[in-house]
Amino acid sequence: MKNQPRLIAAVVALVLCFAVVDPLQISSGRFDVNSYSEIADELEKSTTTGVLVLASFADFYKFPVNSYLRDILGSRLAYHGEMAVEFGYDQVLAQASLGEEIFLKYLKSKSISHLIIPKSTAETGLVFHRWSNHGSINIDLNSKSFSKVSTSGGSFPMVLYRVNFNGLGSNDESPPNYSITWQGVRPEFYQLLRIIDEGYNVHYLRKYEERIDTAWIFEGEKTKLTLNSEEHPSQIFTVDLQFVAAYGDKAPPQVLRLSQGSNVKVINLFAGKVESIAFDIRHGQSIQIESILGCQQGVNFDPEGQDIREFCYGLRDVTVRVMN
Repeated sequence: MKNQPRLIAAVVALVLCFAVVDPLQISSGRFDVNSYSEIADELEKSTTTGVLVLASFADFYKFPVNSYLRDILGSRLAYHGEMAVEFGYDQVLAQASLGEEIFLKYLKSKSISHLIIPKSTAETGLVFHRWSNHGSINIDLNSKSFSKVSTSGGSFPMVLYRVNFNGLGSNDESPPNYSITWQGVRPEFYQLLRIIDEGYNVHYLRKYEERIDTAWIFEGEKTKLTLNSEEHPSQIFTVDLQFVAAYGDKAPPQVLRLSQGSNVKVINLFAGKVESIAFDIRHGQSIQIESILGCQQGVNFDPEGQDIREFCYGLRDVTVRVMN
C-alpha cells in the first residue's frame, strides 16, 4: 500500500492535465468545447481531497488518460504498457472485493472524495470484476454511498461520483490487504484474458475464458486456493465459494470434497442449482477442492455441443469478507 498515495496523486494530476493539454485532441478540432471541463472544475474545488479511477473489468481503458498512457508506454511492447498503467490498481480491486463498507473505509483512509467511472460502467449501475487473485467485486453505484455529480461527453465519456461517508466511523486506518493464489489449475481459469494483436495498429481485448459468471474445472486439475495477507497474518477472512454442476440442465450430479487443514466439508451438485460453502481462513492457509465422482466429456450430456473436454464442475463465485 505504500505506493498507493503516489498513484492516486498521479491520477489527479493527469486528470487535471488532460483537461488542459487535451492529448487526444478532444477539444482541439473535433469538439469546440472541452467535454471534461465540468469534471475538471469539480475536481479543482477545495472540498475535493482525492480522486480514484474505477471501472468494470472490460472498461478500464475507456478512461482517456489510461488509454493514452497505454498507447505511449506500450508503443513497442503492448503488454508491458498495460502493466505500467495498472500498477497498484489490483490493490484497489482487492479492497473493493471486501464489500461496500470496507471499500468506503479504504477510500476514507486514502482521502478519496470522488470516483471517476467510465460511462459504459456507470450505465450498468455496477462495478463488476469476477474473482481472480481477489474475490468478486460488485460495487453498487446506485447505493447511497455514491452521488452522481457530472457526466461528460467526448470520445471517452465519463461520470464523476462523490463518495458519501455518512454513518462511517472515525477510524482512518486502512483495511487489511490480501490476495488469492491459485494452484493446480490453468491460468485462464482465474485470470482475466488480455488479448493483444500487435499488428500495424495494436488492438486490445479483455475477457474471461468462456463465461463471465462461471469458470470450469477440467479433468486433471486439482484446485487449491491460498489466502495471502502478510501484513495482517492474524486477520481472519471468510471465503464463500459458489459451485455449479457442469454444465447446463443436463449436467450429471457431482460431489465435491473441500478441505482446509482438518476441516473437511462435502457438497452435492445438481443441474441448475448453485451450492455455497464458506471457510474462515487466515494468511497462508489453503482450501483444496476435489471432485469425487470424476469428470465427463461434454458430449456425454450435451451431444449437440460435440465438446470432448472432460468437465468436472464450475466455480460460480468467490466472495471474501473480513471477520470482525
